[in-house]
Amino acid sequence: MAGVAGSRPGTSPRRPGLQRGSPRQGEPPVRPWVRRALVAAAVVAAGAGAWVAAGRPVPAGLAERLPGPFARLVAPKPEAPKDAGKPDFDVRVATAATETVPVAFQYTGVIVSPKDAALQPRVTGIVTERPFEPGGTVRKGQILFRIDPRPFEVALQTAEAQRQQALAQLAFAGAEVERTQPLADKGYASEQRFQQLESNKAVAASRVKEAEASIARQKLNLEFAVIRAPFDGRASISDVNIGDLVNENTSQLVSVVQVDPIEVQVALSLEDSEAVRGALAGGKASIAVLSAGGQEERQAEIYRLDNRFDPRTARRLVRAWLSNGDERYLPGQFVRTRVQVGTEERLLVPTVALSAQLDQRIVWSVADDGTVTMVPVETGEAYGDRTAIVNGLKPGTRIAVDHLQLLRQNQKVGLRRDDPAAEPRAAADRRAANEAAPTTR
Repeated sequence: MAGVAGSRPGTSPRRPGLQRGSPRQGEPPVRPWVRRALVAAAVVAAGAGAWVAAGRPVPAGLAERLPGPFARLVAPKPEAPKDAGKPDFDVRVATAATETVPVAFQYTGVIVSPKDAALQPRVTGIVTERPFEPGGTVRKGQILFRIDPRPFEVALQTAEAQRQQALAQLAFAGAEVERTQPLADKGYASEQRFQQLESNKAVAASRVKEAEASIARQKLNLEFAVIRAPFDGRASISDVNIGDLVNENTSQLVSVVQVDPIEVQVALSLEDSEAVRGALAGGKASIAVLSAGGQEERQAEIYRLDNRFDPRTARRLVRAWLSNGDERYLPGQFVRTRVQVGTEERLLVPTVALSAQLDQRIVWSVADDGTVTMVPVETGEAYGDRTAIVNGLKPGTRIAVDHLQLLRQNQKVGLRRDDPAAEPRAAADRRAANEAAPTTR
């Protein structure tokens, strides 16, 4: 059976004028813009559904593009009218109060031992004993090292023998002078002979003194062969062991430092040193050593204010005795100190109540009716969790201490006070915080 002309064998002939995507015969054609509109509406509806399912309000621009039924479904609910007299929110308040605080300065001090001895051998020899524990506590007079004494014992015996010889020579020379003097007086002995005998006697006497000095020297060497602790303290680690050869005045054996009491030194500025000098005259100056957290650990007794300033640092040293029976502090250790010179009255507010507007520190005062007002202030030192107000605020002013970022001028807020039972604890905390130093040097 012959196929349609122009078609391949085995394929059905394509109906003329009918193409893929074309409407079927008898149906009206779909316009392209209608199809695009339907797709866009489906996308917008799907997006609005996602926002609603997430519990979030549909943006106004998206809601406007939805068909009427969808727009009404996702439209936000109308807000209830706001009560103009009701506060926006509650804030916690505190009252600016005047309290007695210490006048003090914080400095970094250094622990110094009042006695620090580096022990060296005063004789040359072999170490035979080391009867102490390196790094341990030692007592005054305790033996630390012994050097072989035998060479010095032999030298002492030699010196004693030399003294005996010199004494014998002195006795003989003296006898010669006594025998010759009567003869010289009568002219039977020459004057030159008599003077020679007197000279021999003087030489013999000097040799006796020389021998006695040698004996004293050898006795000192025997004494120096035993090295003792010069005072109570703590010994350092020693690298000298038994059998080592040590040389006179060159080898360091060990160092000993006094640790109780110990000294704390603080370098003060000109202004603060004058304050300390005035307070010392009135017996009000003191130094406290602080912990890493700023808490007082130990009191030190000031005993000396240096008589000059260091021209390199423009600082003046103050020295204080520090009880150190537990050896909590060791020489060379840096410590935080508070130098207190008296007390004064300061207006204090919680530090959390302070905020900034450009380069100005401010607080928000709260009136009885809840109206907030911005108050510029000048701040001073910090005392624990509170800060001194130098200017701009009066005692008794009520200020906000939270929600500071939300506050606006003349805004109405509610007042929320702390638990009254917590006030005694807060007062105790404030007293402890007042001991904190205001300024670090």
